[in-house]
Amino acid sequence: MNLLLKSLLITLTLFALAGCQYESVSESTWVHDEAGLFAATFSKDGSLALVSASANTARLIDVTTNDQLHQWQHTESNDGIIAVAISSNNKFAITAEANSLALWETKSGKIIGYWDFPTITKIAISANGTRALIGMDAHKTYYFDLYHGRIIHTFKHDDTINTVALSDNGQYALTGSSDQYAILWDLKTGKVVQQWRHNFKIYNVALSDDGRYAMTNASLGKARLWDTQTGEMLSQLPMRYMTISASAFSPKGDTLLTGRPNQRIDLWDVKTGELLNTWLQPKGVLWGNTAAAIIALAFSADGQFIYSEASSGTAQKWQVHKN
Repeated sequence: MNLLLKSLLITLTLFALAGCQYESVSESTWVHDEAGLFAATFSKDGSLALVSASANTARLIDVTTNDQLHQWQHTESNDGIIAVAISSNNKFAITAEANSLALWETKSGKIIGYWDFPTITKIAISANGTRALIGMDAHKTYYFDLYHGRIIHTFKHDDTINTVALSDNGQYALTGSSDQYAILWDLKTGKVVQQWRHNFKIYNVALSDDGRYAMTNASLGKARLWDTQTGEMLSQLPMRYMTISASAFSPKGDTLLTGRPNQRIDLWDVKTGELLNTWLQPKGVLWGNTAAAIIALAFSADGQFIYSEASSGTAQKWQVHKN
């Protein structure tokens, strides 16, 4: 890059940063893995973090003390944990390697169940820890009974499953695929409730706890918020090209957190799509830094704080100040 172009880009970047209002000072910061993370999730209240480095074990961490509670792997060969999830009651967790799924008890750290599945891509666990949603490269998602070890429903797409979500009330599953469709499923009947198409592959989806609202995001495309009852779009987030790498609805379902590959976190009003707050960790050096994606987000139980986990292995706690 020549000196003139580099100087111009620096100037434009500084102007852009000056025009943005964001918070850059976190309440707390923890290092969960200096080598970086492949997958991560928080418990619903942000008190637990479950993280895994590339081709490594999964570690359950007490967020407040930053103490490691348990370390888990599926087999002696340890092909690497690629996806993780914690039940909303904090009692159970699931981990996935590319071809297997394991269920763990968070208090004792004991393994409760183990199953072989082909080409797992994404997972979610029900609020009480008795069901799992297992997305696969084989164009389908299993709604799986962890207690009895059986498939309840099979949800099909026409391409790879990239993202999945469950509502805490046990009513809906939401799946997103490279076929450009996000599909809302009834967990009792296994039938399609709503389906929404984007112009690019679906990269991230989320459901509010009560199942009333859904978020769908296409890679390098639009992020939209939906009424699950009517199927109507409530709002479209005002970003032309927006890839969401992590998301979480607030406990009341009125706001949505989104994280991006550039380490930016935004808080949105669900019904209007208004941007309420932004958090962005400042970089020490403008040039030469490696960007870290936000890969996990959670609200505190009282909604006054949020927790973020970046692919760099750094977790942070931020206070919520709505602009």
